[in-house]
Amino acid sequence: MSNKTIYVSDKDESLFDRAKEIAGEALSSVIARALREYISRHEEQAKGMKEIMVKVGQHNSAREQRFIGQSVGKWSGLSDDKIWLMEAKIYRTQKSNWAILLQQSAKATLLTNPKAWSKNAEYLEASKGTELIVGEDFTTLKNQLPKALYSTLEDLATRFESPVEYLDI
Repeated sequence: MSNKTIYVSDKDESLFDRAKEIAGEALSSVIARALREYISRHEEQAKGMKEIMVKVGQHNSAREQRFIGQSVGKWSGLSDDKIWLMEAKIYRTQKSNWAILLQQSAKATLLTNPKAWSKNAEYLEASKGTELIVGEDFTTLKNQLPKALYSTLEDLATRFESPVEYLDI
C-alpha cells in the first residue's frame, strides 16, 4: 500500500475532521470513495461529448465553427431592451468552458404587435445574426447575455456541477 500526502487548507480542515468522524473509518477510504464518484461523474459527462457545428455571423455571411462539446440546454426569450426575440443553445465544451450560441431571431413586435411589424416593415431590419459566446466560468458571461438567459445558465451550471443535491435534513 502506497503513501499519499494531502495538504488541506485551513478553511477545509473542519470538513476533513467531520468526514472522518462520520465515516468511523480511515479518512483514506472516504477520500477514495469520493474520488471514485468524482471520476465516474466526469467520465459519464465526457461520454456525451461530440463535434458541434454552428453557423456564426449575419445570415447571408455566416461562417461555420466547430468544437467538441455537449448540449446542456436551450433558451428563448427577449433581449433586455425587449426589442429582439432571441434564442440560445447552451453547450459545455471538452475543456469545461461554457459556449452559448445566441441568435437574434426577429423584432419582438412580431409577437407584441404583428400589425405594426408588417406595416412598418420591421421584418426587414437586420439582426446581429448569431454569435458564439465562450467563457471559462459562467460568471464571466454575465455582462454578455440577456439577464433571463444568464439566470438559466446559472441554474444549468449549478445542476451540471452538482447533479445531485445532498440534503442535510
